[in-house]
Amino acid sequence: MRTPKLVVMVSIIFVLAGCSSGASSSPTEGGATTEQTASPTRSSEQSAAPDTSSDPRRYEPSSAEGPAKNVPIPKMPAAAKEKSTDGASAFAEYYFELINYSIETNDSEPLKKHTLRECYVCATTIIDPTDQAKTSGKWQVGGRHHVKIFDSYMPDKKTAIVSVRFEIDSATFYTKANDPDSEKKKRPSQVAALGMEFDDSWSVYLIDLDDPKS
Repeated sequence: MRTPKLVVMVSIIFVLAGCSSGASSSPTEGGATTEQTASPTRSSEQSAAPDTSSDPRRYEPSSAEGPAKNVPIPKMPAAAKEKSTDGASAFAEYYFELINYSIETNDSEPLKKHTLRECYVCATTIIDPTDQAKTSGKWQVGGRHHVKIFDSYMPDKKTAIVSVRFEIDSATFYTKANDPDSEKKKRPSQVAALGMEFDDSWSVYLIDLDDPKS
């Protein structure tokens, strides 16, 4: 059985998390850089790329005016296909990309392909709400998940436990253009353990969330 091994590992993971509990840097943080932009010359203006604003295939993020359009499905990196601790870590990052894709598009199918139904958190907090939003016509702006991997372990040849720290941006939900239906505040940094199983490729069978109040 996978559960006893996972319980032991989750306990270790949460201890490790306490040693690295500093909030992860925002993707927009870091050292400031100075960009120099040269003024375009007439020749460069003439050779500029054509305007693609009217391209029906152009990606459009969700906004108060409507849901996202033409969102590219994340591609699994080669590293995430490896049956190793590094491969499990790479897959965990990819899995969060699929989560972000699902909440932006209300398309949970790519995520379902890599999720076992026994994953209660996966089903009740991500997949089912996504499917319900698709049925009702609800979309959201924001709510992106930012993840940082800090440990990966394989208790046997087929399973892996990857510990992550993640946070979720604030989100606004709509059923009508420019008419907010509800909102969610930014979710603070939280630790989770992803239980994964390898059978030709990795699949998530459990997400165990640490209680941020504990």
